[in-house]
Amino acid sequence: MLNYRLFGDLSSSAAPLVVLHGLLGSLDNWHTFARGQAGKRTVLAIDLRNHGDSPHVAGMSYRQMVDDVVAVLDTLAIPECYLMGHSMGGKVAMMLALQHPSRVRRLLVVDIAPKAYPPRHQALLHAMVGMPLGELSSRKQADEWLSATVKHPFERGFLLKNLGRKTEGQFYWQCNLPEIARHYLKISGFPTTDAVYPAPTLFIRGGQSDYVADTDLPMIRQAFPAAELVTVAAAGHLPHVQTPAEFTVLVEAFLG
Repeated sequence: MLNYRLFGDLSSSAAPLVVLHGLLGSLDNWHTFARGQAGKRTVLAIDLRNHGDSPHVAGMSYRQMVDDVVAVLDTLAIPECYLMGHSMGGKVAMMLALQHPSRVRRLLVVDIAPKAYPPRHQALLHAMVGMPLGELSSRKQADEWLSATVKHPFERGFLLKNLGRKTEGQFYWQCNLPEIARHYLKISGFPTTDAVYPAPTLFIRGGQSDYVADTDLPMIRQAFPAAELVTVAAAGHLPHVQTPAEFTVLVEAFLG
């Protein structure tokens, strides 16, 4: 089963907020946000397959990832939840809401739309796969290796959170990088479906990101007719990390 972390407990009758990370992320990306919800709501953060501390398994289809998350909800006896996902996790959240609408009270989607995207991470994945882990003696060397492909230090820091180190000093990727790279084109896409999720839905995009355009809204509302789109002007692709205060205000206002 997927690795997860509970912030709060499930003893109350209130539905928890389930949060899903993006490509090459982990549940740790939601740690600051989730801790900030203490006393307000229970948050369940999940590592998606082949990410974080979840099992390394074959396949990265959205239907497989939806089934994985539903299995966690079933195991924890969560009949319905509020659901939020970022980027790839946003696509998983959308598919789960479309396939199991009775289990999602409200849906939040962070900086992604229900569409296929041109592949934009292939050079990055190639650099990560090609990193000579056996020759590294420090994280600084790993950062220098990535800097040829990933120019922004913030982005490199985000990616290098996947880099673990064994007790004897050997570096390794915690995520299942070969499987992620193998299925990257599938991850960039989005399954074709005629399903509709009618409940309240909030799309939050970064004003400095190009992942969700104004022209996407009619297409979004075909599947999510109650969808609203808000922009965090100062944020890029990671509003929950880059502008946490403004992001949290939007989420709390939507969830009530």
